[in-house]
Amino acid sequence: MSRRSRMVVTAAIALAAWSCGTSSSLVQRWSEPGYTGTKGQKVMVVAIAKSEGTRRVWEDAFSHALVQVKAKPIAGSSVFTNGLPQDEATLKQTVRESGADLLTVTRLVDVDKEQVYIPGTTYYPAPYYGMYGYYNNAYGMMNTPGYYQENKVYKLETNVYDVKTEKLVWNGLTETVNPETAQDAANSIINVVVMDMIDHKIIGK
Repeated sequence: MSRRSRMVVTAAIALAAWSCGTSSSLVQRWSEPGYTGTKGQKVMVVAIAKSEGTRRVWEDAFSHALVQVKAKPIAGSSVFTNGLPQDEATLKQTVRESGADLLTVTRLVDVDKEQVYIPGTTYYPAPYYGMYGYYNNAYGMMNTPGYYQENKVYKLETNVYDVKTEKLVWNGLTETVNPETAQDAANSIINVVVMDMIDHKIIGK
């Protein structure tokens, strides 16, 4: 993928995350050395979530991002219409029959609360050209006191498996602070995850 093409892809995937203003970061990552994905590979996307709605939000957003990088997504909800099977054998058989080359599985690991101190600010009025005018107005400075803000940090883990070998080829832990909705979180996280998978050749160019 050329530099220009990659910039276009990055912009396309990042657009949804930018528009919602939610920021995510990849705090931990591992990839299988030497693994190289193929161009146009099929990727099954599975989200493990308590809510069927949340599951579909994630899978739809991930699928949309994969289309932008010329991969062929398979939303798990379109295959496992009655929810994820409880036994491993059924899961394995269904994934293989779908023709997927990669399987991505994402789950919520934890929700942490952290307190962040927001420092106060001091505002000074615009300077006056006259010495005495500025001197008198300097007393009009305004102070905003500092305060503590409690943030919620959502930690999600995403594993990517090669379906043929059943080996883990990519793992990432993301953190998202105060997402307004599940859609905001999904758009932001997926932008980070997909671009790192491209950088490390998990998704073929």
